[in-house]
Amino acid sequence: MSISYLNGTWQPVEDARISVLDRGFLFGDGVYEVIPVYNKKPFTLDRHLKRLLNSIDEINLTSPYDIKGWTTLIGEAIDRSGEESASLYLQITRGADVKRIHIYPEKVVPTVFIMVTGVPSKREISPYEVITLDDYRWSRGHIKTVSLIAACMLKNEAITKGVNDAILIRDGVVTESTSSNVFVVLNGTIVTPPKSGHLLFGITRDVVIELALQNGLPVEERQITHEELMEASEIFITSSSHEAWPVGVINEKTIGNGEGGVIWQEVDRLFQAFKQKS
Repeated sequence: MSISYLNGTWQPVEDARISVLDRGFLFGDGVYEVIPVYNKKPFTLDRHLKRLLNSIDEINLTSPYDIKGWTTLIGEAIDRSGEESASLYLQITRGADVKRIHIYPEKVVPTVFIMVTGVPSKREISPYEVITLDDYRWSRGHIKTVSLIAACMLKNEAITKGVNDAILIRDGVVTESTSSNVFVVLNGTIVTPPKSGHLLFGITRDVVIELALQNGLPVEERQITHEELMEASEIFITSSSHEAWPVGVINEKTIGNGEGGVIWQEVDRLFQAFKQKS
């Protein structure tokens, strides 16, 4: 049973309740973060909080807490959960008004929700099979908004076609997958799309790039064409929940031997070592 925090109270997540007039419920008017917890410690918390505060600012919302306040609340949530390895979900919406209206209300209290859910400490890696789909999502992807219907539609289209996920293509170039950043290996170089409004500024993405460069692995941040994606010797995705995860098949084409390639293996080794030290 997951522990949750909602507007000052703690309860099992099954017992948490919000108003039907909450703007997160009515409009998707809110932002969120997903923070991995390893050995009872939030991973790269400073980066997650920086991104959270940026998202809050982008939607013209006032943060209910400063960095110190968020840090204390997150620490208490982890302690109350008792979990060693977990996923901490944090969501802030604009709150509940007295009526449904598109105009931002002036005097409402933001809704703050946190839940901590235990996850296995050991990953069982099975390379993904993916397809490519057209990216029709909005152009403010750097905001980690709870408005995820387009990503859900694309993810479920992939699932109905019998694969694990989709890598998204906009104007002939790769953006990201439905909930992860994308990396490919081309001629021995790790390549990932540059930051833009069409993809999330992933924290795991940034850590992977930094670790690769620190350890002599060549990395380029540049556009990847659909043709290059299909010719890549390796593909992997990164996110807080996936860490670095290999792709074995794309559009029914097997990549290498269908398993994680040597570059992904080294990236994963570096990431796991970094986790243990953090």
